[in-house]
Order: sequence, then structure tokens, then C-alpha cells
Amino acid sequence: MEQRYGNRQSVREHVELWDGERKYGEFETANISSSGIFIEGCQREIGSQRCLTIKFAKNPNLSYQSSRSALVVHRSRTGVGLMWIHHNNM
Repeated sequence: MEQRYGNRQSVREHVELWDGERKYGEFETANISSSGIFIEGCQREIGSQRCLTIKFAKNPNLSYQSSRSALVVHRSRTGVGLMWIHHNNM
């Protein structure tokens, strides 16, 4: 049964995975939705880590690098599914 809130779109983007100041490496996305992202080939590098920062490849049209926080919600032999964390500005 599908449990996502948004439809997944096949998207190939280069991303970096971080835990604070520790960089796990550079990987490629398989798909993305409004509720999360699936990143291929990173399951061994991140181990049992639960919360990560995903930094998207730099866009030459922007003066900053986009990043999002996410929780690991699914692990498979091909990669890791993450759900976006929405921070409240309280």
C-alpha cells in the first residue's frame, strides 16, 4: 500500500548527505515528492543514522546551495527513503 502524501516524480539529481559537519558522500536521487526523497547507493555509508541533511547540487543561477533536513523512513538494498522534516518557526 502506498503511504506517501505526494506523487513521486523520477528525478536524477546529485546530492550530498550530511550529519552536522560530517559528510557521508555524494549520491544520486531516484525520485522525489512533496513528502520525501529516495537516494540510491547510500545505505551502507549512513549506517543507522536517522536524521540527515540533504544538500542539493549547486545551481549556477543561485548564490546559495539548497538543503533540507529529512528522517530515514525506509532502507533497501538499492538505497534509502527519507521524509522531509518541516521546521516550525516558533
